[in-house]
Amino acid sequence: MKKYVESNLSRNESVVKKADFNCLYLLKTWLRGILFFWLLFIPTIRAIIDTVYFLFYELAVTDKRIIGKEGIISTYVLDAPLNKIQNVSVVQPFLGKIFNYGTVRIYTAAKEFSYPGIKNPDNFKGIIMTQINQTEEDKIKQQASETANAINNK
Repeated sequence: MKKYVESNLSRNESVVKKADFNCLYLLKTWLRGILFFWLLFIPTIRAIIDTVYFLFYELAVTDKRIIGKEGIISTYVLDAPLNKIQNVSVVQPFLGKIFNYGTVRIYTAAKEFSYPGIKNPDNFKGIIMTQINQTEEDKIKQQASETANAINNK
């Protein structure tokens, strides 16, 4: 079911961390669905729809980019090189703090992508930021190496 990331890796690209999703994120939705079941099934239907969508969320950090997918029929894909990520933020509601889940928001120039229900969201954000810094350091080292080679070859 969740094979989007693996099928879209480029050559010489490896997954650094794949997001783990916490099903307790759906607890509030299901409680509302059960408690207000008598309201024409609407909260219960909403809980079922949210659960199905939740099962199709994917998010991973590779050594080159961030890959994510959400949705079933209409899908939204995040495929951004690490150097194009503008910001990463974490939102943890009260229950999220108790059960250690939250929403990770990734901001690019084009759009904001939100991935709810991620376990250890601060840790995942840290991994993203570390990988962004590592990519920038590697780029600087490569440029320095190319400059040194160009100077030595003259």
